[in-house]
Amino acid sequence: MKTTLLFKQQSYRFYFLLVFCLGLNFGWSQQVIGEFPIMDGGLEGQTAGNLASQGSGAKDTPSPTWSISTTGGTTDESILDTPSDARSGNFSVQAQLNNDKDNARLQAPSTVSPNTMTVSTEYTVQFFYKSSEALPDENLKPGVYLNNTSGGKTTNKTDVGSFVANTWVKTYGTVTTGDTFNASNWAVARIGGEKNVDKPLIHFDDFVVYSGAYDDTAPDAATGGTYANNGGTASVGWTAPASGVDGGGYVVVKYTSMPSADNDPNQNGIYQVGNTTTNGTGSLEGTIVYIGTDTSFDEAYAAGNYYKIYTVDKAFNYSSELVVSDATLGLDKNVLSHSVKVYPNPANDVITITTKNIDITSISLYSVLGEQVLSGLALKNDRLNISELSRGVYFMKINSDQGSVTKRIIKK
Repeated sequence: MKTTLLFKQQSYRFYFLLVFCLGLNFGWSQQVIGEFPIMDGGLEGQTAGNLASQGSGAKDTPSPTWSISTTGGTTDESILDTPSDARSGNFSVQAQLNNDKDNARLQAPSTVSPNTMTVSTEYTVQFFYKSSEALPDENLKPGVYLNNTSGGKTTNKTDVGSFVANTWVKTYGTVTTGDTFNASNWAVARIGGEKNVDKPLIHFDDFVVYSGAYDDTAPDAATGGTYANNGGTASVGWTAPASGVDGGGYVVVKYTSMPSADNDPNQNGIYQVGNTTTNGTGSLEGTIVYIGTDTSFDEAYAAGNYYKIYTVDKAFNYSSELVVSDATLGLDKNVLSHSVKVYPNPANDVITITTKNIDITSISLYSVLGEQVLSGLALKNDRLNISELSRGVYFMKINSDQGSVTKRIIKK
């Protein structure tokens, strides 16, 4: 839970009001859910080009854009508007530490009221990176700077999964902020390395900060999908999960033909409305048509559209999808989910899958990063052998004659 910073002196109240006014001028970025949307962790609200320099001495000047800590410390420090370079959406950021330097900070926009980071609080800084060579943990440090260099808190990164050259790797670090507050507070990816040694170019995307420890548990899915054509307006709605959205909201992806179970946005992906995704079977294109906290939205009606609705939490973990369309009107995925039982969970070698009046057509398994690890799996006497899998968390997508359902499983 976020803590609230209380100001005891009148001057601090005035200062906070000044920061708030600055925040109004900055405006909100394209990211509209999560704990700190102003950070624009998907970079979709940025402008392509070289990063502005924002040194640690500028402690009274919040930055409305992504920035780099020093001038001349890095090369190729820029925002890229090239979807092929991005992990999610169209934009990403890159930087390369110069040979004669040992550190620089890639900095998200400063947080200002009403979503201000607070002192003496635990935060997790999570993002994806890729480079041509593996980076020692101490050479890429997630962190938070509430003041200037004296108030900075960083920690060695922890990668999720194995490093593969030029492939996106999820990483994170959890830090507790210091006890000094001013307007210049950034979440950062601190790039380091030994002086007079060449360093690789590093790409970054899907950067998010949230209170508390690292979180990779997907929220519960929305239920009770509704869909109606109201005089040429498509009204799409759903019921919030009883467990809530854990500081997040919802992302809806539209397809113009029936999507397969694996046609999904990136797990932990940060998008803006209008972005597209081609993950999964047939590289079917889906368009992001809604991001927000409301449980309904309207758009122009067109026959044959399919909407996948995801609950997304503060760490941008995506739930299993709820699908609504003309063809699935009235189909309650919650009912379907309760008709499919998966046990034991966690499991060592074998999982049993039972259904009630449903015929399973195919089963696929995905990692927590959304990568398909097994497909076309067949049941033998209602049992599925998972002995070949590494230990960890997986998402099992079960296709049936009545739709698809996703179950989270743990391999011990």
